[in-house]
Amino acid sequence: MPGFLTRNWRLKLLAVVLAIVSWAGVVLATNPPGTRSVSIPVPQPPAPNVSLPAGYLLTAPIPNLTVYITGTEEHLDAFSKSSLQVTVDYNAIRAIGNQVPATVRLPVKITNSDPNIDLDDPPASVMAAVDTSGSTSETVEVAVSHTPPPGYETGSLVATPNTVTATGPEHELIGIQVRTQQIDLSNQRANFDGTVALYPYDGAGRLLSDVNVTPATVNVAITVVGVDTTRTASVVLGPVIGAPAGDQVTMDGYTPVTVTLTGSQDLINGANLATVTTGSIDIAGQTGTVTYHVTIQAPTGITVSPDTVAVTITVTPLPTPTPAPTPAPTPTPT
Repeated sequence: MPGFLTRNWRLKLLAVVLAIVSWAGVVLATNPPGTRSVSIPVPQPPAPNVSLPAGYLLTAPIPNLTVYITGTEEHLDAFSKSSLQVTVDYNAIRAIGNQVPATVRLPVKITNSDPNIDLDDPPASVMAAVDTSGSTSETVEVAVSHTPPPGYETGSLVATPNTVTATGPEHELIGIQVRTQQIDLSNQRANFDGTVALYPYDGAGRLLSDVNVTPATVNVAITVVGVDTTRTASVVLGPVIGAPAGDQVTMDGYTPVTVTLTGSQDLINGANLATVTTGSIDIAGQTGTVTYHVTIQAPTGITVSPDTVAVTITVTPLPTPTPAPTPAPTPTPT
């Protein structure tokens, strides 16, 4: 038996090596090794159990990390990113002190729990934009996108509460403005009252996504009033009533013959106000010439100046007709 093993041993060893290589070639051909990249999120506030040193905050989200993993194709296909755990040393932020805002390199540790996968030179740090946190009290600005329709204008604009607290990175709070959402009054002919959201902006009008406003909403009350305008109208006298029977009534004239009307544009323009009419003129019991002051009638919401008209009327009794003489009787012949 020993002679069998030792006879031509070089040839036999070569055959074994060739067999192993052939087997490995077949295995690798069906399940070759490879490398892939995976993107994994970096734990950061407000994720649970993740916090920064007191007084600091991130001014922008930390982007995902790209990690290269190696293994056989079968193991790469079966790999789950949940096998990778990222730990960030946020305490390293303390080293910058008050030199903020700043971009800080933070140490990172990536732990792999998959025994069939290896990490290929994993990242050892991430870059984070950091600032100190602060707060400021700001007056709310009511933002109106469209004014009321023609004939109306805004009066008072009141936000309740009118002062709110903005919290965020210190550098973002410089020159901050807190405004309501845009309020459209283009169809508003009555007062506006409603709850609207608040948004923080910087001095250039850029929305500050990393600043919080407390409270997040306010009640806004906007008075919408009609814009007064004027026009001239002719006066038409109302009916004369109570004239004595058998008397002659003479209209001697009235003044003014035109008046000025004042009211909101929609009332002035919407009504037929080329003329206005007085009330009726009661001359019952009148004799001679009398001047009456008659009120001018106008639609609700319209004022008239002057609001009365002086009307002069003369009442003249007609003469009583003379009765015809009674004819003498014709004598009877005898």
